[in-house]
Amino acid sequence: MSPKVFATFVDILQKRFGLSDRCAVLEVGAATWTLLAIPMLAHATKVALNLRFSDPESLSKQADLVIGNGNSLSFPDESFDCVMSCSAMEHDAYFWKTAAETRRVLKKGGLFIVGVPIYRTLPTDYRYTTLTYARHGLAYNADFYRFSEQAVRDVFFEGYQAVTDEVLVRRYPNPYLVVAGRK
Repeated sequence: MSPKVFATFVDILQKRFGLSDRCAVLEVGAATWTLLAIPMLAHATKVALNLRFSDPESLSKQADLVIGNGNSLSFPDESFDCVMSCSAMEHDAYFWKTAAETRRVLKKGGLFIVGVPIYRTLPTDYRYTTLTYARHGLAYNADFYRFSEQAVRDVFFEGYQAVTDEVLVRRYPNPYLVVAGRK
């Protein structure tokens, strides 16, 4: 996650998320540099979810760690006030299941913020691929998707009251979109 992407999540949270004393926040695909470290979430109940953690000792100081798959979350319906995911959905072969599970565990009126790489025509495109393929397509064993802006709105936010924010964080060389919506 780049500092600019992190700052975009912070900006959206500050604008759209009203904290309460009993606020619960879930990060799907949490890693060592976690969105749960955002200062305004200091007093929230924070849960970090991932298939595995590279540095669980460090991350466990900031959040409760849950090893699991976003396709089938173990939390009860409407458990969280806010769910965030950054650079994780493109690594999920069945991301639409995770999107549905995210909606299920988010409270009515809750905020979902997702950051994903998107595709756009770039000046360096060559034979229908982009510069990021060499890094992500080959190096990561599980990098499945780049999304259209429409797919982010229509699939990730299906059944939400409103999409509240769409921020194109980067255009080149790897376009990246952060979108928020209210359930």
